Amino acid sequence: MARVEDGTLLAGQGRFAADAAEGAHQAVFVRSTEPHADILGIDTAAARAMPGVLGVYTAADLGLDGARLPVLTTPNPAFAEATGFRMAEQRIPLLATERVHYVGQPIAVLIATDRYRAEDAAEAVTVSYRGRAPVTEAATALDAEPLYEHLADNEAARIGYSFGDPESAFASAYRVVSGEYRIGRHGAVPLETRGVVARPDRRLGRVDLTTSTQIPHLVRNAVRTVTGWAEHEIVVRVPDVGGGFGTKANVYAEEIVLAVLARQTGFDLAWIEDRQEHLLAAAQGRDQVHRTRLAVDELGRILAFGDEFLVDVGAGSLWVAGIVANTAVHALGPYRIPAMRMSGRAVLTTKTIVAQYRGAGRPEAAFALERTLDAAAAELGIGTARIREVNLLTEADLPYPRPIPYRDGEPIVYDGRNYRACLDKVRELLPETERERLSAEHPGSLLGYGLGCYLEATARGPYETARLRVLDDGAVELSTGAAAAGQGHATVFGRVAATALGIPEDRVRYRPTDTERLPDGIGTFASRSAVVAGSAVHNGALRLLERARALAEVVLGGPAEYAGGVFRRGETEIGLGGLAAHTRSDPTALDVTETYRPRTVTWTMGVHAAIVAVDRRSGMLSVLRYAVAHEGGNELDPEIVRGQILGGVAQGIGGSLFEEYGYAPSGQPLSTTFAAYHLPLSTDVPNVAVAHLYVDTPENPIGARGAGESGTIAAYPAIAAAVDDALDGRIHCAATPLDPGPIHAALQKVTVLA
Repeated sequence: MARVEDGTLLAGQGRFAADAAEGAHQAVFVRSTEPHADILGIDTAAARAMPGVLGVYTAADLGLDGARLPVLTTPNPAFAEATGFRMAEQRIPLLATERVHYVGQPIAVLIATDRYRAEDAAEAVTVSYRGRAPVTEAATALDAEPLYEHLADNEAARIGYSFGDPESAFASAYRVVSGEYRIGRHGAVPLETRGVVARPDRRLGRVDLTTSTQIPHLVRNAVRTVTGWAEHEIVVRVPDVGGGFGTKANVYAEEIVLAVLARQTGFDLAWIEDRQEHLLAAAQGRDQVHRTRLAVDELGRILAFGDEFLVDVGAGSLWVAGIVANTAVHALGPYRIPAMRMSGRAVLTTKTIVAQYRGAGRPEAAFALERTLDAAAAELGIGTARIREVNLLTEADLPYPRPIPYRDGEPIVYDGRNYRACLDKVRELLPETERERLSAEHPGSLLGYGLGCYLEATARGPYETARLRVLDDGAVELSTGAAAAGQGHATVFGRVAATALGIPEDRVRYRPTDTERLPDGIGTFASRSAVVAGSAVHNGALRLLERARALAEVVLGGPAEYAGGVFRRGETEIGLGGLAAHTRSDPTALDVTETYRPRTVTWTMGVHAAIVAVDRRSGMLSVLRYAVAHEGGNELDPEIVRGQILGGVAQGIGGSLFEEYGYAPSGQPLSTTFAAYHLPLSTDVPNVAVAHLYVDTPENPIGARGAGESGTIAAYPAIAAAVDDALDGRIHCAATPLDPGPIHAALQKVTVLA
């Protein structure tokens, strides 16, 4: 069936943050031009005097001097104790007052009658700096002078755990391979940039904040934490959102500042980020280096794995706990690993802040483990498929417990069916023999075949909410705490509700998330919406139906049969709309808010296969064929699941081949336009074959597993492995985006040998 959202969005009738800005004055932020410096003074006099300027405000002007962004996640104490996790206190200011820590950091905000005047006035604000040494490399950050005065060093977080006897395994192994692997800094770069519209409502004594976010309730909570406002004084609404992918699953200074500024001035205000601002100041992702050791026996079976990693979180991250924990947990992979030694640290540098970008530590962990497996296969002289065959968990192994808890404190138990079946399926979808057939079509290129496996914890709690209520015409209105950012929530949640209520799907009306309609919620990220919010919708619909049945039996005078939204007793019947008319004196009678709390996460696994062409003359790379086989649960909408995987693959290709936020040694960003930050084009992404291997799960009432990040996680190692294969092992790609320099050098060796 067609998605509910399609007609509106494809006809250009969506209402995004910029559309909500009509009639509002324009806000522009004055941003740091220095990566690390003391602020000696901020001169706003010239800007204030310019035509159309309504005000220029520093932190002190807004009463925000010393105000900081609150962190968004902390691990369960049981997890922290088991893994030695700890993190430093982060103090990321809303508006910098004494020191700046990255280019693009907001320092002041001004408002004007239109955007043109606001931009001109922002250039007239003079900020005087005294420069400090930039810190641009994670490896040297730990030995550098602390960037924040309240910290003893630049360590933002650390983690470490071990199990089994890794040292004995390394000492007695048939082979031990080691390597260093890096995934470069890149990010979501959604089609729609960030945007915030704040409108004060003096009659109700509140500010209505419309923001392009994935986490409206966390934004509201952050505003309240900073300002001390009561819950009724701030309402956060989510318009249509043109992509998020984690960059918009973050609370930003601009959201809080605009709320405060609107209340102080009484003006309707809008801030719509331009593309250069986005590439400069929106939260970035990835940027990890892993040093690995892998012990194997003569058959390639894993005896022990070790991983020591560094995460560069720039000037800070509200999600540092999630990124570090995700990386450490997912380094276990979908394999039998009897012994493990893991340690990781997050470090602060003078780069843009970091948030969770699609996968949030999982792609980095998969890249390190998968590439190390490929190195071991080469060392042993066995194929990359073979080393996975002997190590992947099978039906005989699963469910498979691990000796550490997950981030929620619950024991980790992989609840899949047969991970090796995904390897078999992807090789059926895209067999290695396809490489030989394609070679004739690409005589100027060398072709390679690569594999990559992944494991993913999905459906993270702690909870999610849904509200369903019967309207006067008998339709059911639905909203959830999981805000839509392009995932088809209106279709999926509407279908879940309609199925549980036994009514046609067009009788469910999805309403965008806002904190007035639904006072509590978490948000959309971490492959959690379909499972956690969907389960809340399902349970809420069943509870609504119970209420309706009880009311119908009162109205009809006894037990009634139900079908299609109508209760019947003999010759008498009443529909949901008729029941709504009976409850006008008690509007809560057919209005249900449901909270679903998963016991723990559900696990998914999959395998990617890629055929990559390496141009013989230039070393340029092209992905020719791609396939994904993944183990998932009940597909609430198969086309949406497939679309999630296709989009994830596209982002994985971008990160593997093109995308990177570069920084000069001086700390200045080098990727502030699309001339320098390269995105994949439609011609860079091939058709992707997808196979869904259904595995039931008792962990939630709708039998679903998350799939939002399944397309991204293993793309990096699969593509890198294909390049290795194309060059017959004369290169081992250890960093992304893949550097054409070493590839071209390896091509010369191939040419000489040929």
